Amino acid sequence: MDVASEIVLRLADPAARASVLTADALLAIGTVAYELDPALVTEPVTGVFGRFDLAVPLDARVSALAQFRKTGEPVPWEVAASWDTGQVPPVAADAVWSGAVVVRTAVLDGTIVDVTAKQSGVDDPVALDATVRMGTPGADPPVAPVPLPVLVAFLAAGADTSPRDLLRATPAARLGAARYPVADAPPGAPERRFDRLVCWVVPGTAFDDPGWPGARTGATPDQGRADRLGAARSWLAGQGVAVITTTEPA
Repeated sequence: MDVASEIVLRLADPAARASVLTADALLAIGTVAYELDPALVTEPVTGVFGRFDLAVPLDARVSALAQFRKTGEPVPWEVAASWDTGQVPPVAADAVWSGAVVVRTAVLDGTIVDVTAKQSGVDDPVALDATVRMGTPGADPPVAPVPLPVLVAFLAAGADTSPRDLLRATPAARLGAARYPVADAPPGAPERRFDRLVCWVVPGTAFDDPGWPGARTGATPDQGRADRLGAARSWLAGQGVAVITTTEPA
């Protein structure tokens, strides 16, 4: 079986999903979606998997909008129409996840945010209830879990998939997630950077390739891989793209 298919199967199986979406991977996703300082995260990040769809296609419908204006009339007439192309739409993303990353962060200002995630059905968005209270000055408040809503389109790839191909596939993956609703972030949450993001899932060995920039001179193979991954995450985050790596399943 090819590596990309293996990654998709591990994402699809709830029992195997944690082998791909580890605490570190969820943190990497959270730091792209939000202005979240990893240094303030005090416990391993967990996930709320409200909805997880596979092989998400582009919308098969086409829309058009036209405006007409009569001479002397200041307001134009608008005509909108949409129709089905009748063709099977191409797959845009290997999977789309609508849910939340749950973080526990150190509280530096005495403000504590208590958040509860509720979900009535598999296809329903995650509802977040939040209560804000002030902590006692000088006291260390308990660390409260904060679910940060995320909407992520996944692209699975092998170590030999070129970055150019992944970059070209990213806009379509984002469009595949466009029709999903986005839950509001709870009060007190970090500022949101992207409401929909794309996540590349690749084997860690992909960053053994010296073509990826960022490795320090004289770095060991493991250090070089980590350096290249860190550099890629840094510039791709500005494009709304998270990068997570996988290892061979046990």
